[in-house]
Amino acid sequence: MAEWRKVAKAFALGDGHISQKEVETLRQQLLVDGAVSKSELDFLLEIKAEAKTSVKLLDDLIAECQALIK
Repeated sequence: MAEWRKVAKAFALGDGHISQKEVETLRQQLLVDGAVSKSELDFLLEIKAEAKTSVKLLDDLIAECQALIK
């Protein structure tokens, strides 16, 4: 089975741009349990770094997740 990070990255970065719809999907999946792990935050930072462009909502989501990590 494929590693979840690679699959999720392929979807998020398929066109090089992280869109509002993609951020909304990430938000829904990452915050479903009200907590964010270091691994999940690292994933967001990785896709942000690898994307050619992204919407500001991704920065907002990253900031929100950073605030949730204890």
